[in-house]
Amino acid sequence: MAPIKVGFIGASAGSGLFVRSWAAKAHIPYLVQTPNYTITAMQNSSQASAERAIQDHKIPGEIATYGDPESLAADPNVDLVAVSVKVPLHSRLLRPALEAGKDVFVEWPLAANLKEAEELTALAKSKSVKTIVGLQARQDSSIRKAREMVQSGELGQIISTTMKGAGGIFNASLGTSYEYLLPIENGANMVTIPAGHAIDALCYVVGEFRDLQATLANNIPKIQIVDGEGNILRTVDKTSHDWMSVSGNLVNGGVANVVYEGGSSLTGKSFCWEIVGTKGALVLEGPHGHVQMFHPTLKIVRAGDKEAKLEEIKVEISSKPMDFTFNTGKAWDAFVGQGDGSWTTFEDAVVRHKMIDAIYRSNESGRRESYI
Repeated sequence: MAPIKVGFIGASAGSGLFVRSWAAKAHIPYLVQTPNYTITAMQNSSQASAERAIQDHKIPGEIATYGDPESLAADPNVDLVAVSVKVPLHSRLLRPALEAGKDVFVEWPLAANLKEAEELTALAKSKSVKTIVGLQARQDSSIRKAREMVQSGELGQIISTTMKGAGGIFNASLGTSYEYLLPIENGANMVTIPAGHAIDALCYVVGEFRDLQATLANNIPKIQIVDGEGNILRTVDKTSHDWMSVSGNLVNGGVANVVYEGGSSLTGKSFCWEIVGTKGALVLEGPHGHVQMFHPTLKIVRAGDKEAKLEEIKVEISSKPMDFTFNTGKAWDAFVGQGDGSWTTFEDAVVRHKMIDAIYRSNESGRRESYI
């Protein structure tokens, strides 16, 4: 199979783990080493910025550079356009690629809101293109193993599942590069990103919510914006939520409860997820609430075990610390039919957008809401 020619939007230049873009940490290193893909074009805010990114990331080959999405989409040497930028820009940058009939990859969330997500999905369908969305927690080995055990009946009938996480953002201060997370209308916040990834994993394992009830809170409505040295630059309003509780009944039976909060857990339990069945229970734990980035451990306790001993289940993980290419690489492999051939599409992402919309509606109305 000839490699898929990728035009990338969003691989900005920069050095250091917390300076480089997510594209540079999770996608570019994998795409340049796999024979399934080749990067043939790069688009940033300017052509000069795209050229700097190519040199900074040492991307090999002859690569065209662009400063606008229309020119990239028109390049005949591009089969697939990958968009890895801030959520509010997704719709504007995706549309030219879809109109040109290119296959597309985009980070989660697909768009800033449900309306935009549905419009993009309809456009992709009308152009008969293949789509992939970065809900890569579904590719995590522990989560896939948990799904396998639930579906095989190894845990028996699922009675309940409980998840608690800390989203790692929305403390009392925030760096300038994350200021766009504060207005709720931008669609990039604790509810949509860390909690959204985690609930997508939950639904992937035990099934969707039949109905749900949610409570949201904005406990820190003003946040200090700081520079790289920690100096306070200004204080700004925050309308995005920093606390979320969602509970409800599952389509496949059983009940679910999810709680996410901003910042990090003071008790050190930034991610803990239990799945309880009639034959046993699973416990997934991780160091951060971003389960799509950091691999949780997987343990099981069997029903009838008098000592209630948790037994760790060994799964495949990367041998490199902080290797963000592991889950994303498996998604890229699946897109070309390798691995189990399962990846997340625009249609899948719309379901998750509908769920988030139901969470917001329930918080406003105080009623149970459904989304499927």
